[in-house]
Amino acid sequence: MNTKQNALYIEEQLKSLLHPVVPEEDFVSNLQDRLRKKAAIAIERKDYLVLILLVFSGLIFGVILFLMINGLVKFILKSDR
Repeated sequence: MNTKQNALYIEEQLKSLLHPVVPEEDFVSNLQDRLRKKAAIAIERKDYLVLILLVFSGLIFGVILFLMINGLVKFILKSDR
């Protein structure tokens, strides 16, 4: 059996096993409508302003906390003398 005969044999076997399906008209028309319409695509951008504000507020909070703890330590050390 050469390659061409083998391919024809496989094709005949597949024809006997697989039967064509007829889709419903509603499905086909709905699919055609969806394929013709322009897809709604939204490109998301990263919002760097929120990230910058978050980092900046964290830094400000850290500086304020440091100054408060530093003042508290100085007050405690000053009162021990």
